[in-house]
Amino acid sequence: MKWFSVILVCVVAALAAQGAPELRNGVAAIVNDAVITFQEVEDYTAEAVDLLRRTYARAQPENYQQKRIETLTDGLEQLIEKQLILDDFKSTGGQLPESFVDEEVKDRIRRQFGDRVTLTKTLQARGVRLESFRKRVHDDIIVNFMRQKNVSSAITISPTKIEHYYTTNQHQFKVEDQVKLRRIVLSRSGGNSADELLNLAREIIRKLNEGTPFSEMAAIYSQVRGKEGAEWFERKVLNKGLSDIVFTLNAGQRTGIVGLASGEGAYWVYEYDQSGQIALGRKYTEKDEFLEAKRFDVAAGTPPPTPQQINIFFVEEKQEQRIKTLPEVHDEIEKTLIAQERTRLHKKWIGRLKSKSFVTYF
Repeated sequence: MKWFSVILVCVVAALAAQGAPELRNGVAAIVNDAVITFQEVEDYTAEAVDLLRRTYARAQPENYQQKRIETLTDGLEQLIEKQLILDDFKSTGGQLPESFVDEEVKDRIRRQFGDRVTLTKTLQARGVRLESFRKRVHDDIIVNFMRQKNVSSAITISPTKIEHYYTTNQHQFKVEDQVKLRRIVLSRSGGNSADELLNLAREIIRKLNEGTPFSEMAAIYSQVRGKEGAEWFERKVLNKGLSDIVFTLNAGQRTGIVGLASGEGAYWVYEYDQSGQIALGRKYTEKDEFLEAKRFDVAAGTPPPTPQQINIFFVEEKQEQRIKTLPEVHDEIEKTLIAQERTRLHKKWIGRLKSKSFVTYF
């Protein structure tokens, strides 16, 4: 296997070289009596490589080439595995009724292309014949059936395994201090001036003081969609300037007006007094490092940076740092263990198929 890996890297490195049509038409691997060409590997990984090209080619050319080789390598291995599975199905006398293929082709046309005309045009643009598309569907049905039979259906996770994973990996289930917040967010992105936002915020505070429910005011005034509902936040999710304020509150308490101004690699968080004037401003770097606290004297000619956003927060619930209970994470652990077991069984299965097959790389 080590020798195969070395050969494989060399093969794919050669495949990654540009402008070598004779190499692309050559043989990449042989699985029993089936030949896998370099062209098949390129076709199989075309979409993934195209995404890599658009993401990395210009900005990070070396990174692009490395990821391209990795993608082609993985693609070759997937094609080898696919052929091993198809051969195993055939060796056991398996047969796939054509009606199954017909139904799956119809379903894929409906889900992926909409109609047969669009399918034909798309395949022509990709240089793929309709017969090849049908063959791919045929093979996919067999591969999925065999994987279900040899891997997925064989997986059962006992309660003991789940409990053991929970007790030995409790760091994964640690929950930091949390607050369940409702927020009213007023943003200048709508074209409002800072003074207009502050006047609106003062009116909202007045209504809240008169007893209007916070949820009602959030549903009416919050300018950021979805922020009228209550959401759980850890300290690290909010920027430090805001978390330094909301995490001092208890359940059932709310802030006054909280302003947010940013620019030049830093941001300010303002707390306003009852009259609507800034009582205190705190400055932080973009990396959330505290820089200074300051009281602004507007009358003396030191106005603060203009806020781009006004917030009012209400703490609905508060929760101290804790470890999630087993019932809370039971399903999550089960999914993790199933995925791990599926990977183990799949490797074991493919290894068994390779051991009784002829596989060679070129």
